[in-house]
Amino acid sequence: MSPDWIDVSRILDERTPVWPCDRPFTLCTRLEDRMTVTHLATTCHVGTHVETGLHVVAGLPALDSVPLTVLCGPAEVVHPATGGPVVRVEDLPRGWSPAAPRVLIRTGTFPAGTSSIGSGFAGLSPALVDHLAARGVLLVGIDTPSVDPMEAEDLPAHRALARHGLVWIEGLDLEVAGPGTYEMVALPLPLAGTEAAPARVLLRCARLGS
Repeated sequence: MSPDWIDVSRILDERTPVWPCDRPFTLCTRLEDRMTVTHLATTCHVGTHVETGLHVVAGLPALDSVPLTVLCGPAEVVHPATGGPVVRVEDLPRGWSPAAPRVLIRTGTFPAGTSSIGSGFAGLSPALVDHLAARGVLLVGIDTPSVDPMEAEDLPAHRALARHGLVWIEGLDLEVAGPGTYEMVALPLPLAGTEAAPARVLLRCARLGS
């Protein structure tokens, strides 16, 4: 890959954590007539994955209906202050306003290599989702397994995103992505009729407009 690009996807292997009670990531590789053949099984919510409102609201459009113009284009990485269970509007940098219609939020609360999904990672406050949607944001990403903290059984951030018709990415690895504006390519697997799919997400290192 060109050094101009950063891969902000998480590697998938049998150590990749999944949500409790969800189907783990498994690979089965064997030789057939001197050819290597690998089969995989897992949840659609494994590793870095894209979700739509269909995940929480029946009848909303599936992921394969999301246009590439939503998934690809200018994106901004932002480093809010963290410390609570959710990122709030007041945790954003002072005077910050989205410079792109895709906002990727680095919380640093679920480092790459974490072995299981449990409490302690940060989600998004519904008020922050409302704030971003009001400013023209089409897609929100986060570097944790969920836009809601594990304890939020009613999934208020998920429902806020669905209410605004936004698409979101969970499980990003933004450790090496400094704050600023990038070109983003986010390509989920083209699964028909699903609410989510694993994705490869890339950022072009050169700042747009430079």
